[in-house]
Amino acid sequence: YLVIKELEPSEQEVFICMSCLIKDMNSKNDAWRANSVRVMSRVLDPSMAAQIDRYLKVCIVDKHPFVASAALICGIHLLKSVPDVVRRWVNEIQEQANSPHAMVQFHALVLLYDLKKGDRLALHKVVTTFAKGTLKSPVAECLLIRYATHTLMADRDAAIEKTLMTYLDNCLRHKNEMVMYEAARSFCQLAVVDKDASGNMVFGWDITHATTVLQIFLTSPKPVVRYGAIKTLNMLAQTRPSMAARCNSDMEPLLSDSNRNIATLALTTLLKTGHESNVERLVKQITSFMSDISDAFKIEVVRAVKGLCMMYPAKHKMLMSFLSSNLREDGSADFKTDLVDALILIIGQVPAARESGLLHLCEFIEDCEYSNLCTRILGFLAEEVPSTGLPSKYVRFIYNRMILENAVVRAAAVDTLAKIAMKCPTLRRDVLILLQFGENDNDDEVRDRILLYSSVLRQCQEGKKEEANLGFQSLMSVDLPFSVDALYDGLLEHVQSEAKDQIFDVVNLPTAEAYKATAEAQAALVVDTKKKPGAPGAKAAPTPAAAQKEAQQAAANASAALTSALNEIMPGAGEVLGPLQHTCKPKALTESEAEYTVQVIKHMYKNHVVLEMYVSNTVEGIKLDTIEARLTGLGPCWSMKGASAITKLDYGEQASAYVVLEKRGSEETAGAVVGAFGCALHYVIKEDGDDLGYEDDYPIENVTITTGDYLFSRALQQGQFKSVWEQLSVQGEEVTQKLVLNYKTLEAAVEGVVATLNMVACDNTGQVEAGVRGHTLLLSGTFLGGNMCLVRALVGMDPNHGCVAKLSCRCKNQLVADIVAKALM
Repeated sequence: YLVIKELEPSEQEVFICMSCLIKDMNSKNDAWRANSVRVMSRVLDPSMAAQIDRYLKVCIVDKHPFVASAALICGIHLLKSVPDVVRRWVNEIQEQANSPHAMVQFHALVLLYDLKKGDRLALHKVVTTFAKGTLKSPVAECLLIRYATHTLMADRDAAIEKTLMTYLDNCLRHKNEMVMYEAARSFCQLAVVDKDASGNMVFGWDITHATTVLQIFLTSPKPVVRYGAIKTLNMLAQTRPSMAARCNSDMEPLLSDSNRNIATLALTTLLKTGHESNVERLVKQITSFMSDISDAFKIEVVRAVKGLCMMYPAKHKMLMSFLSSNLREDGSADFKTDLVDALILIIGQVPAARESGLLHLCEFIEDCEYSNLCTRILGFLAEEVPSTGLPSKYVRFIYNRMILENAVVRAAAVDTLAKIAMKCPTLRRDVLILLQFGENDNDDEVRDRILLYSSVLRQCQEGKKEEANLGFQSLMSVDLPFSVDALYDGLLEHVQSEAKDQIFDVVNLPTAEAYKATAEAQAALVVDTKKKPGAPGAKAAPTPAAAQKEAQQAAANASAALTSALNEIMPGAGEVLGPLQHTCKPKALTESEAEYTVQVIKHMYKNHVVLEMYVSNTVEGIKLDTIEARLTGLGPCWSMKGASAITKLDYGEQASAYVVLEKRGSEETAGAVVGAFGCALHYVIKEDGDDLGYEDDYPIENVTITTGDYLFSRALQQGQFKSVWEQLSVQGEEVTQKLVLNYKTLEAAVEGVVATLNMVACDNTGQVEAGVRGHTLLLSGTFLGGNMCLVRALVGMDPNHGCVAKLSCRCKNQLVADIVAKALM
């Protein structure tokens, strides 16, 4: 049996194997019957499944539990290859779900769930039916608890929620501790999912009893029970620390547990739920057995310490000392990466920890065996060191990397020294001398970088030319004034044109933001054009490469199409409107299932806004002619300069109509004039066979122009936000605004702020860590006219005032900073 199961027989041998197995299935020896059924699922040809259908049905209801379980396991495997055959056994499977034998009942429940999971209502019926009854098998009971939990997490249906929550609550009082643990674990999982609830409530139920069960299990003599309880409480502490804190008194004895995994989980849980006064004692205890636990648990400890430092900044010295001491110990790349991530985050969030944290990182790269980590730290030092009190004390560590490491790290060290020299004029002469020692480096890349930076530094130092200083800053910047993709498209078009002998000019190339926005807008229009009822069949989904090529082609054509349309509306539109600043993402003005779907794409210019109304006709047998977008309620701040119409639109086609709006009084608002306009489509509708048709109007949602439309998200490199923020403190203006926001959770508030401002989150601040009371959101973007804006938003949940925020905006233009800071009001 084992040989046949493990060695897959060939097509010629399958028939012989099946004949032997069928013979054994009819044997009087139960062991032979059960094993032959189990092996059958491995070798069965799907085309021959119907021939043994009756044999397997008989085996499912066999009195011997080994045979019945084997037949059910066979059904679980065959469900993947011949589901139609297995569905015929539903009655027999349901009969065995009430079997007195534990494993038979367990396997029957597994197979029954797999059969019904494609039908939501049928699945709900199965789960609720068993929840109302009593299962004799503890293993099956645990499985049913998991199914009930999955059902509650996937779909909150009031019709079944009460039944399943009552069932889970009853399982907390089961006589089998495995079932009790599974029920308590399920309540904790639901607590993680139910973000709207607070305190001890989950889906409207008080789950204090669940934490009481886990608290009792913490004192169990069985290590596996203690481990399960503390692991579940650790999970709960990430989102509901106050609930897990009830068990702190029973978790503390586990710190001296002989099982180091249990002790580590107890410590990390206490770190998340404990008080500031206990921090030093807990960290001293974990230091004693860090060398005895696996890297997976070490990473958990590091993350807990990182969260603790964010919660209690006053303890940063002791916590950073713990992190740096572990950096010097042996460990995997993942462990060291988490340690570096923690130090970088603490340096960014706790100002008092900055210089000591930088020194810890400098000491680590002295003996770092991972090149990627070393180069990352060097890049971080390049941004942070120039703004410290004494930058020169860090130069030695960086120079050592330039002469002692491999080529990749040496090149990164050269870049770091050059960036420090750029931002610290007093160190330029010293850095120049250090770079000269590497001019004979054996690696071409390192040597070329040194020669380039040295040449520019000499001009800055000796010639003292202002042009050299400006050029050096541009040299060290990663930003280009145009899109590289647009450069590629432009060069390709240039070499294929008749003017290829002329010099190619990059002045007319769009910025990366404008090019990306145009590509996303066109790609979104392609994706959103879905098949409607009665519409022709859609094409097969393209491959990723084809989709990318299609999006690039659409983006390349978009600018030409827009220019052509504007020239028809306003001759010489290029001179009147000026260059395109950026394009906003498409916004739907109708339901996706409407007869005619409309999306608006806003093209932002300095003194004008062009509205592109993208219309799709999804009604079979109907043709639309002369489609115009008519706006109402423009008010004194807006005037219409012209519009274009769609000549005709047959069934299944899409086209765009354009409206050009001019802003009035934009000087007072830095060009950010907001508005909301009523909008309707006016057209001539014709049915098949009707050449005349009749005029009709189709009202759609209002078109709104907000402050966020004048902003375009512009991402900064990881760790670059802080240095740019400090530069703007000297060169720009800052405006601060305190707000009360209408959000129920911290996660929703962060998402809402990002969406409203239409900026991009920097340094991974777009994700809120579980269990925190407040969050710092760092945003960057470009305002109309090329004004770079940075925003630091402190968002928190206050028990008395709800969601509150303090938003600070820095920009070189005072008026722009004031407008962005008040965008959420």
